[in-house]
Amino acid sequence: MKTRSLHWASLSVLYVLVFFMLYEWLVPISELTGTGNLPLIVMFVVICFMTNIVTIWPAWCNTLLKVGFIAFFIFYVYGHLMPSEIATIFGEFISSAKAIVTLDFEHVANSVRTFIFLVLLWMTVYLIHHWLTVRYSIFLFFFMTVFFLASIDTFTEYDATYPLVRVMCIGFFLAGLLFIEKIFANHHVQPTLLRYVKLTVPLLIMILISSVFAYTMPKQQAAMDLPAPIAAINDFITKQLSPAGKIGYVEDDSNLGGSFEEDDTPVLDMWAAKNQYLRVDTKSIYTGTGWERKSGDIYVRTFDYGERIPLSIEGGQPEYNDTMTVEMRKQYEFIVQPYGLKKVIEDTAATNRFYVELDTEKIRPVVDEQRVTLNDYELRYSEPVYQLSKLKKTSMKSLKTLSDDYEPYLQLPKQLPTRIKTLTDEIVKDEKSVYDKATAIEAYFSYNGFRYSRDEVGYPKEGQDYVDHFLFDTKVGYCDNFSTAMVVMLRTQGIPARWVKGFAEGDEVEQTENRVHVEVTNNNAHSWVEAYMPGVGWVQFEPTIGFEGFDQVVDDTKPEQDATADEQTPEVESDDTTSEAKQQETPKEEDPEQQQSPTTTIAAPNWWPWMIGAIVLIVGFIVWMSRKKWLPKLVTLRYEKKTDVSIEAAYEDLLKILAMNGLKRKKSETLQQFANRVDNQLGGAHMTHFMSEYERYLYDPETNYVDWSKLKESWQYLINTVRG
Repeated sequence: MKTRSLHWASLSVLYVLVFFMLYEWLVPISELTGTGNLPLIVMFVVICFMTNIVTIWPAWCNTLLKVGFIAFFIFYVYGHLMPSEIATIFGEFISSAKAIVTLDFEHVANSVRTFIFLVLLWMTVYLIHHWLTVRYSIFLFFFMTVFFLASIDTFTEYDATYPLVRVMCIGFFLAGLLFIEKIFANHHVQPTLLRYVKLTVPLLIMILISSVFAYTMPKQQAAMDLPAPIAAINDFITKQLSPAGKIGYVEDDSNLGGSFEEDDTPVLDMWAAKNQYLRVDTKSIYTGTGWERKSGDIYVRTFDYGERIPLSIEGGQPEYNDTMTVEMRKQYEFIVQPYGLKKVIEDTAATNRFYVELDTEKIRPVVDEQRVTLNDYELRYSEPVYQLSKLKKTSMKSLKTLSDDYEPYLQLPKQLPTRIKTLTDEIVKDEKSVYDKATAIEAYFSYNGFRYSRDEVGYPKEGQDYVDHFLFDTKVGYCDNFSTAMVVMLRTQGIPARWVKGFAEGDEVEQTENRVHVEVTNNNAHSWVEAYMPGVGWVQFEPTIGFEGFDQVVDDTKPEQDATADEQTPEVESDDTTSEAKQQETPKEEDPEQQQSPTTTIAAPNWWPWMIGAIVLIVGFIVWMSRKKWLPKLVTLRYEKKTDVSIEAAYEDLLKILAMNGLKRKKSETLQQFANRVDNQLGGAHMTHFMSEYERYLYDPETNYVDWSKLKESWQYLINTVRG
């Protein structure tokens, strides 16, 4: 038999190795699906492994610990630790249960998906534990891990080269250790530290030499064309699975492309003077495959109800103010923005504040710096109006005098195909003003064979630019294709432009004399363009075929126009000086130290969840280390008031307590031999008395019941004696 320390050491090594193998599953799953919260998931896996190792307390304690962590995980991620969100989460579970029963999996809430994922992870860890401790074999999990990494390396952008090397080394070493354990168990060999060293060191050296040799040897280049079966699988994934995507607002736009099917799931209801576009955020970094935001900390400016919102697009004149009431039907951690948004109307019952992300201009409600969702809110806005005469006077020379604040809106990838700029040069060659160049690009898509479609859109080939693929290969796409192409084309001309996401006009439900009730669904998720017009500001453009776009430009150039039009038309920006002064009110992202006091920094994850986790682990460790004191007491309390006790259960609990205190029964010992050893060490004949009744119960066919009252005293004496 192993010594206690050697047993724990070998078991710990096995669990650490298999944990690292399971970790190679969690990282790509988190990256490819955007699941996030990887540290919390890893902590849950650690808890699952630890509770499989520690078996000295009742199984329900382990179950309670894992269920409690799952509840905390969901409450933290989806409820932001706000008690008011408990009812919302509970409602999501009820509605999702109905969706699962009716096989409507698309409407299963994210909180329920996370719950199912964690439960499956729990079951996976238990299955791995069974393979390790009972079957002494890990080959199935090893093979599945290698196959999983090879598949995602082939069919996704995830690079699994180094993960595969790590898994191969870990897997072979783990398989070798389990084979050694099997030899010890099957051949009744006494495990010792020296024997472990003699067997594992050569194994480890052999694996390391083989890995270095395989890594350094020259390798044949990958085939340019995939084998037919693999190519068929690849086509199936890209052409068949991609159309299954649902349209709707998402945070991640780093890999645009693929088809979408319609989804009329309601997002919000709004009541306003007219149906209109709702802005959510902007992005400025184009990568060739999609849009990303600047990496690092997120700099924000905070504001309260009733305070003016710091946005780069100014509203119209105060006399044109209007209000919009929004009722959210889908939980989003942002508020939508009508153009010309000025403030969120004060809600005396609300406890939240707001902040604007300076790089994206997304507005988020927060409580104690934690993002929350708002079920309803009211906005005040004044829609901006732009005079055509001023837009026509915008000159390209004025763009050269802009400050460095506009540099991010001119960014283009170094590998951008030159034919995109060549095409754009041809489109705008006869236009003089900045506005005319922008409208020429906007109109280009309507007259040159482009077609709007959601279900016939594929992905560019590997290494091909997303805009280049759309402009020259397919000419088929939806809003992301048209809007991204226009932003890139504008930037090739030196015109600052940014990509905007939000919702297009929704479906009118009811209209009264001065208000319209509009329902916005996932089908209305949309993207468009904002381009900077010198002397005017940021102006909206709609390049997507089939969308009516914006009506904020007033044609004041016609002679027959009423002379009073200029007096009634609100002006936004009169000159470059005013425009730049407005821009300077928003602090630069690059220099957080120069931010004014209302500006704060939302850094990466808060420290306090980790503190809670650390406290839980420390308390758990202390409780575990003191188990010899409290566990025997807990076991005796469980039997104290029972009159009808199963002798098998009492026997198993007694063995656990004795083993925990160094009196573990050896495999070669009979029951009486074990009883004599215990009595010799503890004194008396209580164990012999207990074992005699237990043997009679086991082997005497006429005995099917044992009087617990005759054994209770001996049983309690043994437990109390080892407890001290």
